[in-house]
Amino acid sequence: MTVIENIVGRVALLRGGRYSVEVDVVTDSGFGRFAAPVDDNPYMYIAEAHRAVSEVDEIIGPELIGFDASEQELIDSYLWEIDGTEDFSHIGANTALAVSVAVAKAAASSKKMPLYSYIGGTFTTELPVPMLSLLSTGDFDYYVLARDIMEITDAVDAAVKILNRLGNGNVNVEGLSKITEEVGAELGLEVSLGLVQKAGLDVDSLLTMVEDNNVSYIKPIGDEELFLELIASTHGVFVDGEHLFREKGILDRRYYNALSIKSINFGTLTDLYNLINDVKSERIVPILAEARYESADEALPHLAVGLKCPAMVVGRDSVAKLNELNRIAEDLGERGRLVTFEG
Repeated sequence: MTVIENIVGRVALLRGGRYSVEVDVVTDSGFGRFAAPVDDNPYMYIAEAHRAVSEVDEIIGPELIGFDASEQELIDSYLWEIDGTEDFSHIGANTALAVSVAVAKAAASSKKMPLYSYIGGTFTTELPVPMLSLLSTGDFDYYVLARDIMEITDAVDAAVKILNRLGNGNVNVEGLSKITEEVGAELGLEVSLGLVQKAGLDVDSLLTMVEDNNVSYIKPIGDEELFLELIASTHGVFVDGEHLFREKGILDRRYYNALSIKSINFGTLTDLYNLINDVKSERIVPILAEARYESADEALPHLAVGLKCPAMVVGRDSVAKLNELNRIAEDLGERGRLVTFEG
């Protein structure tokens, strides 16, 4: 059975010295635990984390005891009802997410299924391509993409070789682009660069940068005209619309062809599932991404596989998540295949 018997909250430490809430969900035959990441509000102090724990222990937990953990949509809907606002401003989106994912983990545990299979079903066999965050400068965050890999570890090997070749040299798009080409040739892989824009640039400068370098992904900041021009003038390049989506609510293939999605920004697991389906319906590629501050929890690759996201953004030091993705690949065996990730 999957009846919830107890829910317990505690303070969790995230990388970077930040705090969040971790939730345990206990059923009569299973157990789930999840620590919510933190992104837009990185300065979650210990007092706020303790307040979130109190919400779990004193309000949410007592309300959900007796529910069937397999009724994910019902429980997630009830979390919204408990909160009573339009944006989880009462109990907090991180608290709602921690409870929601812990419930799914408990249900999967009760059914003796891996989380990815519980979420995605029997025909879940596709593995997301890992996009690894490489380094950061004042103008850009840099990702490395290896798109024709045979093993998850190929992407890590590419990132390590790029950093080794870079050494203590100056970081710029042109230099990194050349290194990705050299590493790709050495490994026999299609290795390219991803750019996350941090400083303002005009569309002509961005287009020149993409066209003249080995860039296959860009997350720009700017107005609608900039996105329209990038989509119209590039081929085989992922243009990530996170900025337009978050600032203006635009979900439209005419403006961008990829969308990085951080689970912490959308509330419950059901909300995440619904958004990813909406994104796919617009023929936009959903890319599940780590938040800025994460725990060592291994749920992210399970969510990416179960929700059928073709790519997953993680830090090159996110060892727990990369190892778990590798374990999922091993579990799937010959049934598993890495998604063909094309812009």
